[in-house]
Amino acid sequence: MKKLRLAAAAAAVMMLAGCSEIPDRSIAGTSGQQTAESAEPSTAEVFAEIPAKNYPVERSDFAVKLNAEGGTFTGNVRTDGDYDGKGYIVLDEGMKLQHIVSAETSQHYKISIAAHSYSGAVVRLKTVNETVGAYYIPAADSADFTMFAVDSVYLSAGPDILSFEVIKGSAALDYITVESSTVPDDSCYYVSNSCVSSNTSVKTLGLKQFLADCYGKRVITGQTVTPGANAEINAITRETGRTPAMRTGDLMFCTPSKYKDTQEYADNEVNTALEWGRNGGIVSFAWHWYAPSGKSDYYADSSTFVLGDAVTERDISMADSEELNNLRESGLITEETVKLVEDIDAAAAVLEKFRSENIPVIFQPIPDGDSSMYWWSGSAENYKWLWKLIFQRMDSFHGLNNLIWVWNGSSEDYFPGEKYCDVIGQSFYENSASAFAGRFSVLAGMTDVPKLLAVTGCDKLPSPDNMLRDNAVWLWFSAGSGNVMITTAGELSEKYTSWQNLHDIYNSEACITLDELPDFEEYAFRESE
Repeated sequence: MKKLRLAAAAAAVMMLAGCSEIPDRSIAGTSGQQTAESAEPSTAEVFAEIPAKNYPVERSDFAVKLNAEGGTFTGNVRTDGDYDGKGYIVLDEGMKLQHIVSAETSQHYKISIAAHSYSGAVVRLKTVNETVGAYYIPAADSADFTMFAVDSVYLSAGPDILSFEVIKGSAALDYITVESSTVPDDSCYYVSNSCVSSNTSVKTLGLKQFLADCYGKRVITGQTVTPGANAEINAITRETGRTPAMRTGDLMFCTPSKYKDTQEYADNEVNTALEWGRNGGIVSFAWHWYAPSGKSDYYADSSTFVLGDAVTERDISMADSEELNNLRESGLITEETVKLVEDIDAAAAVLEKFRSENIPVIFQPIPDGDSSMYWWSGSAENYKWLWKLIFQRMDSFHGLNNLIWVWNGSSEDYFPGEKYCDVIGQSFYENSASAFAGRFSVLAGMTDVPKLLAVTGCDKLPSPDNMLRDNAVWLWFSAGSGNVMITTAGELSEKYTSWQNLHDIYNSEACITLDELPDFEEYAFRESE
């Protein structure tokens, strides 16, 4: 049960408030709009806890096949090659197909499409109420149709409109199948209490045990913030009477190429996060890494840094500065390699401040590597090399034993391996409260040993009721910052999440807020549930 200590929580947030505006915030998961720090919250109104909603589920056998050309669409009908029915349709980017399906009972369904793509395509699936998933169709020379599925989609009894919109590339669709299905199995929630880091601190182990105990039962509330500030958190506390349990910042300004120009923001961010951790909140950092040399940016199309020029087969994870410079002068590694390591060391220096105060950090470096957006994207092998270098350098060379590691991505090709992360994160910028159970199932099946799964970035907050209904209980969510959550005046924007939905989520008995967090050092000695 939530403890009604809202006045104290509001006071804690006031102490954590930082500076007002920052330049350049156009990173994934945040807004490019500058945001002013909101007024500090006064004593927040206390709201009653809201029980989780129960959805009817009546299991029954169901299967239907819908030919694509029988729906409503904006593409073209083709009759060449092999197909089912009277033809197939071709949809270019921005085009969509809609079909009506009548479910006999309220339950979960698997919705599949027979498709192929010469270019590669992403097709978004929506019901009449919300986006529920996407089909990732790889490029292929063959015109043969292959089945792609989104599983565990809840449909209420009666008619519903299924919408298939191509949001990237071009795709040919032959037919759709809708068949009764189930929700993800509970076995995915049986995760280890231990961390992948070496010699993990007791308090960090306590946090990991708490995360493992919550997983599959409740959802931890989180909020991404404007660097150096808590404007988004303050707005949530004022409007809901509750405060997010997790504060997600970014180490984007910590490296030499940016720190000299953004020192005030960088220092404020670290100090604000330290204060958050001292007051019992969960500290989380992403790392959108400004390129270490050349034209410095994190976006691939705005940076001149080429990761492939830095990759080496030599193990440099334990090399000190003198050894690195000797290797460079000998031509055994490049200048780009040295710059990479220097930036990793700069980020480690920030994280060492949290270690020195015994504050665990949930750390998510180089996110969305499989997206092609960033300079660390584009090559799975280069990305995995960089991820492992970051991990080994911070874990073994710097001895950062206070980190819980989060890998964010969708493609198994970019996954660095089970021994290099504790959590698999996923970003959903779909303006949907869906649990995305199909994606949850895919990620849960990516590893032999279950990993924690979390929504590390989103616009509209996912519904905890939907998560419980679909048995896709992501460990936490962390909503995007800036105008995803607030206006320039620091007020709730309702651009994606309405006041009512925000209120209901933060006061849901299914969600964990700041006032419910334990002392993680004490928790480490608690017997597992």
